[in-house]
Amino acid sequence: MPHATVTLKNKGLRRIEGGHPWVFASDLRATPDTPDTPAIVRVLSPQGDAVGWGLFNPRSKLMLRLLTRSATDTPPGAEFLVARVRAALAYRRRVVDEERYNAFRVIHSEADGLPGLTVDRYDDILVVQQHAAGLEPFLPAITDTLVAAYQPRGILARHDSPIRALEGLPQQINVLYGDVPDSVEYHEGDVRLVARPRQGQKTGAFLDQRENHVYAGTIASGAALDLFCYQGGFALQLARHADTVLAVDTSSAALAELRAGALRNGTDNVVTEQGDVFAVLRQLVADRRRFATIVLDPPAFAKGRSQVARAIAGYKEINLQALQLLEPGGRLLTASCSHHVADADFEQMLTDAAADAGRTLRLSARRSQAACHPEVLGMSESHYLKLIALEALD
Repeated sequence: MPHATVTLKNKGLRRIEGGHPWVFASDLRATPDTPDTPAIVRVLSPQGDAVGWGLFNPRSKLMLRLLTRSATDTPPGAEFLVARVRAALAYRRRVVDEERYNAFRVIHSEADGLPGLTVDRYDDILVVQQHAAGLEPFLPAITDTLVAAYQPRGILARHDSPIRALEGLPQQINVLYGDVPDSVEYHEGDVRLVARPRQGQKTGAFLDQRENHVYAGTIASGAALDLFCYQGGFALQLARHADTVLAVDTSSAALAELRAGALRNGTDNVVTEQGDVFAVLRQLVADRRRFATIVLDPPAFAKGRSQVARAIAGYKEINLQALQLLEPGGRLLTASCSHHVADADFEQMLTDAAADAGRTLRLSARRSQAACHPEVLGMSESHYLKLIALEALD
């Protein structure tokens, strides 16, 4: 039986040959064999040679997500995808210390060969986000595999992302298996945290920073400042070693969660302040405040390439002010989760901010997202999180 096919244009072929698994509509050529509904399709070069198999969706601008580079005549099916899930679980067993971290990413889409699919674990709860229409029919088989592997209390489909609308998929939140509470407690090292799978950011929390949260606690001292603190992933780690922690965010709900987290962890040295971080920083500088440890973990300042210059300016402003607050010998941890901002540009921004502040800084560490969020070589979008640790020499 012939299989549905899609044919690449030369640009699309170059993109795949360069290691990127995404091909947009403008880089595909319609043929009589091109399906008119989402499907797993055979991918052909402009010359008609087999390139691999992919998830095709004619409703989306991101029309093709490469699934495998195999030129076999047999299309990937449920058995193939289940094997990919099991391989992802085996990788986590290698890279995650489950006694130290009982919350981590189980499946990281393209980096696990499962385009559009993410699964996060919070203790005995799993949260699934599925963004590729071609993978939708296989979700029951994937769910069964996760149940067999983890025996969870429940699995939630957090299918409320706008990306699903772009794929022509319904937006909904529903339980796929068992029972899922509104909140679930988990831990990062010795700090106890709470995720809210139905309402929280992403799938309930920011698991890509979990290793950086713990790292921050190991270098904290004196008076600490946590900016863009959200629910306290950094602040609660800082509080274990710092004398005091001032945690700042615009969200009153997030700060309420942080205060509850401080009580849960028996921490009484955290003070929260609600406000615009840029304005709070300017006031702290005006008040001549000083801190031994500062964490800057802002949201993505650049959502697209056109916003990079503005993002760099924003990063420079907050880092320059942070350097004016940092004590001699103090530690600054500064992050960017904008994949459009290159590592070199982020570090040049820090160099410029240090020059303007008249500070000499020692580079202590370059860090990225947690190991459970691996990168795909050739796919720049998969390397998005940058965290630089600096020490002020004067």
